[in-house]
Amino acid sequence: MSQIITLDVAEVSENFEFVMNLVSKGHTIKIQSANGVAMLTPLVTATRGSEINIPDPEEFVPDPAMVNAYVSEQLADMTRNF
Repeated sequence: MSQIITLDVAEVSENFEFVMNLVSKGHTIKIQSANGVAMLTPLVTATRGSEINIPDPEEFVPDPAMVNAYVSEQLADMTRNF
C-alpha cells in the first residue's frame, strides 16, 4: 500500500518528473501551498488498476434478489413509524 507523500510547491516544481514517476507507481502526492492543498493521485483506467473490481455501468446487471432485499429493507425503514 502506498502512502500519501506531502510536498510543497517548490519541491514539486524542482522534481516534477520524479513526482510524476511516483504517481505512476501508485503513490499519492499532497501539495501544500499558501493558497491551499492539492492532490496528485493515480487514476484507475481500463489498462491500469484492474485489481480494483469496478463494474462497467453499461455491462452491469443487478442481482434481482439483492435488489429486492435492499428495497424491502429501505421500505421497512421508511415506514417504521407510520
